[in-house]
Amino acid sequence: MDPRRSRKLDRLSKHLGGKVEIYAKREDCNSGLAFGGNKLRKLEYIIPDAIASNADTLVTIGGVQSNHTRMVAAVAAKIGMKCLLVQESWVLHEDAVYDRVGNILLSRIMGAEVRLVDEGFDIGIRRSWEQALDEVKSRGGRPYAIPAGASVHKYGGLGYVGLAEEVRAQEKQLGFAFDYIVVCTVTGSTHAGMLVGFAKDGRQRDVLGIDASATPPKPRRRC
Repeated sequence: MDPRRSRKLDRLSKHLGGKVEIYAKREDCNSGLAFGGNKLRKLEYIIPDAIASNADTLVTIGGVQSNHTRMVAAVAAKIGMKCLLVQESWVLHEDAVYDRVGNILLSRIMGAEVRLVDEGFDIGIRRSWEQALDEVKSRGGRPYAIPAGASVHKYGGLGYVGLAEEVRAQEKQLGFAFDYIVVCTVTGSTHAGMLVGFAKDGRQRDVLGIDASATPPKPRRRC
C-alpha cells in the first residue's frame, strides 16, 4: 500500500464559504494495481488467508459496475488465482452498454469469469453467490468466498484500523488534527474499521458515515 497524503481541496473549501478546510484522502491513488481504492486495503488482509487456505479461485459478488469486484479480479490476476464474479443489477440503468464497459470490462480483461444476474440490491448472503461457490466446487476447484465489499469477513475491517494510524501520522506532519473524518458507508467494514482505529485516541465519534445504499439501518447494524 502507498500511504497517500491527505490533499487539501481549496476550491471546494472556498465554495462552501471558506470557513472550513476540507482535505481528501485519495484512496483511488493508493496503488498501481487496477486504479486502487478502498477495497485494496481490505484485500491486503483477506488475501493472505485465501492463500493459506489453499484456495485456487476467488469468488465474490457486487453490482455490475462494482469497484470491489474489479479489485478482486485484479488481485487474483496478480497472484495467479482464478476469479469468479457474480455481478447483480444493483443499480437501475438505461445505458445499453452499461454491462460491457467500465469496471466489468476491466474485470474481464484481467481474466475474471463473470456471471450477470438480474437481481436487485442487497448486500446480504445471496443465493447467486452461494451457487457460484458450489459451481467452482463441482468443477473440482477450491473456492475462497469474499463477501460483497469485502465486508462481513473476519479480516474485512482491519485495513481501515490501519488507515487511522496513517492519518494520525499525516496529521502530525500537517501540524493539526482533523475535526471530522467523513466516509461513504454501504457494506460497513470501512466505517467499522475506522471507528476502531480512531477509538485509540477517543475520536470514534468524529467519524461520520454517509450511507449510499438508501438503507441506513443496515450499515448502522453492521458497524
